[in-house]
Amino acid sequence: METTAVYDIKSETFTINSPTTLSQKFWITNGACHANYAVVFAQTWVKGVNEGINSFIVRIRDDKMEPCKGVFIEDMGVKMGLNGIDNGRLIFTDVVIDRVAMLNKYNDVTPDGQFISETKKIPARFFKVADRLLSGRICISGMTIAGTKATLFTCIRYSQQRLAVGPNGKSNTPIMSFQLQQNAILPSLARTIVLNLGYNAIKDMFADPTGREHE
Repeated sequence: METTAVYDIKSETFTINSPTTLSQKFWITNGACHANYAVVFAQTWVKGVNEGINSFIVRIRDDKMEPCKGVFIEDMGVKMGLNGIDNGRLIFTDVVIDRVAMLNKYNDVTPDGQFISETKKIPARFFKVADRLLSGRICISGMTIAGTKATLFTCIRYSQQRLAVGPNGKSNTPIMSFQLQQNAILPSLARTIVLNLGYNAIKDMFADPTGREHE
């Protein structure tokens, strides 16, 4: 979210830049091979004032599917799964777009450089623009945590039922009793509990951000 979009009044254009490593766009779906345009979130600078994060339509490839001037595109490489999706990394260097390329349902910039928004708090502007995106990420987090808990439940239940040779030489000791098995499972269980607590906090904040907009 450190990408910048600086407005120039004379030309009525925005200049998109990725000045830092954190400002680069990673894991962009269809970015590596197929997309011609991208919706780019960027810190919007108008008359030297940062008006928060807004979204812009930026062309990243020309008609010959070559990267446009100032746009660097790189494939994220082989992944553990879903290699049919061409996730890419995008870097912008002095990419100029028209003023009307700003998606202006909630916020807008007039030709003479007046920033217009009904939302006064700058952090809240991003949440309003990216509401669907953020809710989707929260759903993905919920699904992955649920899958992790289901896997751990199956693993722990099996470890409590699977018998191995115990101190008396008989196969009557659950493998969960052995420290080796505990060391393999319990750290993942503890990590999942902590992540679940964090997920619950984020979910509650998303449902009611009142008073916590800057967090």
